[in-house]
Amino acid sequence: MKISCVAIDDEPLALELLTKFIGQTPFLKLEGRFPNAIEALSYINQHEVNLIFMDIQMPDLSGMELARILDGKKNSSITRVIFCTAYHQFALEGYKVEALDYLLKPYSYEDFLTAATKAYQYFEKVGTLVQASLASSSSTPSDYIFLKVEYQLVKVVLKDITHIEAYKDYVKVH
Repeated sequence: MKISCVAIDDEPLALELLTKFIGQTPFLKLEGRFPNAIEALSYINQHEVNLIFMDIQMPDLSGMELARILDGKKNSSITRVIFCTAYHQFALEGYKVEALDYLLKPYSYEDFLTAATKAYQYFEKVGTLVQASLASSSSTPSDYIFLKVEYQLVKVVLKDITHIEAYKDYVKVH
């Protein structure tokens, strides 16, 4: 399961570092990198994106303004934001637009990974990853269930189940 994401920063070195960190993270898939929020908005309007890593202070359209625009759109339930900025004073406002996290520059890969993992857990919980990433697996989400067997989760394909029996507090799946 991969999270489709884009990186937005008007500083070339910061954008390069962000791109590098995304590339190092196995559960993230970089769909695009943009030097400004206007180009990114155009891309986001045409493609489904799960996660946006972006700076706040940018010319023309700030990251906070872009977050507000996205918050008002229908795709806001599948698109989340992680701010990557040098300004701590926007943190409270960042959470008002329901940002998943707020990284203060300069940040380490460990800080980045913590924020990315929070996003992974969020998307895993709400189950709204882009269909393209789900298509890469052999089954669709409705084709299987997970059963707890001896303290482990076991994936069971629904079409392989013939019947289910109840035994007091337990069930037996055939």
